[in-house]
Amino acid sequence: MTEPTTRLSPSVARGLSLQRKASEAVQLLQLYRREARAGHDFSGLFAELDEYDELLRAHAAVAVADATVFEIGFGARPYRQVALQSMGVDVRGVDAEAPVLNGGPGHYAEMVRQNGAERAAKSLVRHLLFDRAEERALERALRERGLTRRLDPSRLLVADAGAVELEESSLDLVFSEDVFEHIERETLGRIVAAMAHWLRPGGLALIRPNVFTGITGGHLIEWSRRALKAPPGSRRSEPWEHLRQRRYAPNTYLNELTRTDYRALFTPYFEILAERVTQPQLGREHLDERARDELRAWPDEELFSNQTLFVLRPRKA
Repeated sequence: MTEPTTRLSPSVARGLSLQRKASEAVQLLQLYRREARAGHDFSGLFAELDEYDELLRAHAAVAVADATVFEIGFGARPYRQVALQSMGVDVRGVDAEAPVLNGGPGHYAEMVRQNGAERAAKSLVRHLLFDRAEERALERALRERGLTRRLDPSRLLVADAGAVELEESSLDLVFSEDVFEHIERETLGRIVAAMAHWLRPGGLALIRPNVFTGITGGHLIEWSRRALKAPPGSRRSEPWEHLRQRRYAPNTYLNELTRTDYRALFTPYFEILAERVTQPQLGREHLDERARDELRAWPDEELFSNQTLFVLRPRKA
């Protein structure tokens, strides 16, 4: 998902060496290559949309197809926006960075201006090597569902989500995937208050951060979900490195919110109807005796949070 343009944490602000950045870039390319060889799979994306529909029907008495929807953090490749717009859903979204759309020279010049040269270069390399095959796979997945690809760029707002102004009670659903962990706590407070303002009474917010305390929460590439699915030959860091020795900083800002912190963030404005952990045992095989001893301050609920979906309903005034 997208990375923020807000200030970086102290560990990141000190800067990663060019060698470290190059090493991470190679790791990412290797993971992307493995995915490309295996064939891009969009079943997970459509499973998320089915989950939104299930929860909306159960708690808000509306289907996704009939809902007014807003996404916080659509990312460089706004595939959820494509899928929902192709389904005819009234959906808009916001992200701090410009998405990859047409891939033309003017587009990347604009990305350099808005996102910075490093982010634009990463997007360009991925576009040249992998995006076309991924786009074709998305087209096939849409056709299999009887859909024609649609994307209206005017519905994609590039801005600070904390400064977005939407009409009160105008939305049925606000959702966000793998984004909230990258937003500063002060800004998150404004966003959560705004979400409660935007949603109609009985609407839902479905917010799924990658919780810091999970094994993937440190955002080191070698402990990402991709890497856990297709392990690299060797790892330089320990599992839950970010809760243990903290020797390596990720190349992104993290606010380090725990699952408990998210509850405290949401509770003033929302009822928490449910918490769903996507992969409840992710990383269990890496929790050996030494790791368990070093992580004894953290309960399993935190260590195995990773992607946790918070199902939220605005509190009654």
